[in-house]
Amino acid sequence: MESALEKEKIFMKQLAELDKMPEDAKLNAQVAVIYFERMQLEKGLPLSQKAIQRDPKNKTGLIPDLHNQLGLAYATKAEKATDTKEMATYFEKAIGNFKTVVDKYPKSDVHELAQYYLGVTYALTQDYDSAISVLEKLVNHTRDDIIKRNTEAMLMQIKQLAETK
Repeated sequence: MESALEKEKIFMKQLAELDKMPEDAKLNAQVAVIYFERMQLEKGLPLSQKAIQRDPKNKTGLIPDLHNQLGLAYATKAEKATDTKEMATYFEKAIGNFKTVVDKYPKSDVHELAQYYLGVTYALTQDYDSAISVLEKLVNHTRDDIIKRNTEAMLMQIKQLAETK
């Protein structure tokens, strides 16, 4: 409970700082990530756009995680969407953000997570060939045992789904 209260206190401080420095890329990225983690896409989106615009070279080091969290927020929205067109749009945006991390930030801490999420998102859209391709690359180069095990399990499930398609 204390940890949650401390996180909220830090968040409130960041919001107050952001009011004073609305153009600060780092603050925009930090606050946007928190909004995405809270599944508040609408609040985080303008902040993320400002952070990405203000930090095109990722000097803050936060842009890859921002794209990852944005991708997760869009994928979650897609899964909850009732309209198929809206669902497809959200999945497309999720895929775009994960691909940005995979393509532009190969040395980031969240690169492998982005690959995993990209593969899973492809599977959710029933693009099994792309899902398998992305996940097979990941399983062959990751050194993280947890990511490797999760990816192998996901690959097995996706291959089974692809066979029944």
